[in-house]
Amino acid sequence: MEQKQAFFDFEDITGAAKALREQIDSAYNLMCIAPRMDELELHTGDDLDTVRLAVDLRRAEIVDAELAPMRPKPAPDTPTWTIDYDEHGGFVATSSDQTGDGTTPWKFWGSAATADSAAHTLTWYFLDRPPHIDFDPPQIPRPCARTGPDSDRSREGPSVLDLLKRRGPIYEQHLTACRSAREVLREHPDDIKSHLAKRAAQLNTTDPQLDEQSVLNPLGSPRNHDHDGFAITVQWVPTHLVVGTDHRRWGDFGDHRPYIPFDIVQGLLTNDLDAFIDELFGRRITLLRTPAWAGPLYRVGENGNHRIHTARMLNLPWLAAAVAVEATAPSWDMLDLITDDPDTTSQRDQPFEKRIHDRTLLVAGLIRREIIDGELTDNGPQPTLHCHRLPAAWLLRPAQFATKVNAVYESRYPGALAQLGIPIEVGTDPDAWTRWLTAT
Repeated sequence: MEQKQAFFDFEDITGAAKALREQIDSAYNLMCIAPRMDELELHTGDDLDTVRLAVDLRRAEIVDAELAPMRPKPAPDTPTWTIDYDEHGGFVATSSDQTGDGTTPWKFWGSAATADSAAHTLTWYFLDRPPHIDFDPPQIPRPCARTGPDSDRSREGPSVLDLLKRRGPIYEQHLTACRSAREVLREHPDDIKSHLAKRAAQLNTTDPQLDEQSVLNPLGSPRNHDHDGFAITVQWVPTHLVVGTDHRRWGDFGDHRPYIPFDIVQGLLTNDLDAFIDELFGRRITLLRTPAWAGPLYRVGENGNHRIHTARMLNLPWLAAAVAVEATAPSWDMLDLITDDPDTTSQRDQPFEKRIHDRTLLVAGLIRREIIDGELTDNGPQPTLHCHRLPAAWLLRPAQFATKVNAVYESRYPGALAQLGIPIEVGTDPDAWTRWLTAT
């Protein structure tokens, strides 16, 4: 029996309907945004593309104006970074110093709402030593304020393989540490698991991981959500600066491939050391960087838990890793600031009004003590923090979390709290921190 041809192709109809729905949603969102934007020049009869362009340009102007007070002076003797920013919001940044030892990057790729936002993202990465920044081409494309798939320039970015190929003094240090670790392991070849367990127990006693790692995240829910710049690079990272992983006790993975550290050790014992290093870092370790005034802290990103733990247990001083940073925004409503807090029982038991009041007092104290440079302004029922200088985002967290990170930070950078004028007994104790910041 001959099959009759359908009058309609339902797949085409479904696809067309979906596309039309997306256009309607986009137009609706645009119509919601446009009336709320000050100084937006629109005229009767403007089509959607004209309105969209006007909205994007105004959003970009707002981003740049809000970032302007946060632009620091470059530190002396820092390289110049040249940013190639495209019309889709993607950028690649290249350093004038291409001969470093790998402990600092030589190239980034990333995405940001405007060229100034890309520069801010790079500056946030180097918070402890702000670099000089230029643009090439100097004629920046029109601001985009919205980024999407077209902004992906990851193929132009550096890889961990590129970092390893550079060799250099840090690679040699890591090679020497691997050789030393192998000699220690060969002294007790039948007791490797016991050796790793002892090292893990020692670390958990003397240098435990930060238990609430989300406080190292960028502060979420900024007042203007267009501040969403990120950048990714590769570099050698000191292993001891990784203060958080997905497995909170060193050497303890539960039932998640607990055999991996032993397998890594077997590779160290049996392979050529160069081949071992290539294998160790071949599947890239990803780290999230938390910038701060004396230097950064890190925590694990998408991958690398077992290798980071094993590196600590073997006393390997360096990790070849891909490192990502998200730039901080310049302003937050106090309600959004407390909403981003870690979810604890003590937080849930307090009404929002009290939490807003208590956090406002802490932030006001940070400003009064000149730990941060900013201002609190009224914004209806709650204040808004506008920040011009922020030595570390975690300082704006609740006292119990800010002081925990302060204590870890001081252990990594001795004297760091004193650099900000914070007595160590104050900066590492939540009650003392609260009293110090709220005393009038």
